[in-house]
Amino acid sequence: MALSTFSELKTEIADYCDRSDLTSQIPTFIKLTEARINRSLRVRLMESVKVISLVSSSKRYPLPSDYLQLKTIQYDASSIADTTLNGDITDSVTDIILTSATGFTATGTILIGTEQITYTGISTETLTGCTRAANSTTAAAHTDTTSVIEIYTTFTAGTISDNVNKIIHPLNYVTPQLLPRINAGSITGIPEAYTMRAGYILMGPVPSSSYTMEIDYYAKVAALSDAAPTNTMLTNNPDIYLYGALLEAEPFLMNDARAQTWSQAFFKAIQDIQLQDDKDSHSGNAMRIMNTGGYY
Repeated sequence: MALSTFSELKTEIADYCDRSDLTSQIPTFIKLTEARINRSLRVRLMESVKVISLVSSSKRYPLPSDYLQLKTIQYDASSIADTTLNGDITDSVTDIILTSATGFTATGTILIGTEQITYTGISTETLTGCTRAANSTTAAAHTDTTSVIEIYTTFTAGTISDNVNKIIHPLNYVTPQLLPRINAGSITGIPEAYTMRAGYILMGPVPSSSYTMEIDYYAKVAALSDAAPTNTMLTNNPDIYLYGALLEAEPFLMNDARAQTWSQAFFKAIQDIQLQDDKDSHSGNAMRIMNTGGYY
């Protein structure tokens, strides 16, 4: 029994159902299984770490599209790259000369003052193909030696945990009701607290400068398809996909008696996977209580 790809999984489901006429329905059974997995499991296979830039005077930042549940959130004062302007620029120029383009990506978004500017290329020390006033900011003239930093405008795979020269600051959660009642809700400064509402992370105080924020979170399993034939969940736990899809198939086939069998198998697999992950996350050294200054 091979169960390492989307195609192999579909074949196995059809064989278990002893049906050859479910070609159009089986992908739906698999999609519904992934929805069950996303609701039920929280294991390290589902962890993702991404970064986004906090920019001055911007309070809200959209959650990643695959977000399920937050684990940790922290930030530091790093950026993708930073330099200064080499000469004054008007509010309409589309080529921007930098003191140094070292570290800047081939295409990206820069922040000068409060203006965000996208660019499509780099020629020596010049950013080319610039679009001014990106992301609903306002175009402005900028003077020589003004700071220029490249920023992440959406959550991007990456980490700040490897930065050895920057202090990493954890953020504390407060409820949406509490954030406006404390000074973090209305005063700009160094972020200390966050909350989540309507698909956004809200900062408090509102950042007064630029930072890089990292979130460690549980992400939805990558959906299987003909274009994306495998993922880490299928590779490591093929049974959960098979049992879940068969659980979804039986009501469709009006075979309610078998649904209970696959329900028990699916949720036993869920329980076993979660239990094993929980055990492994605490394996090794004996657990100890630690305060902010070190272990007791």
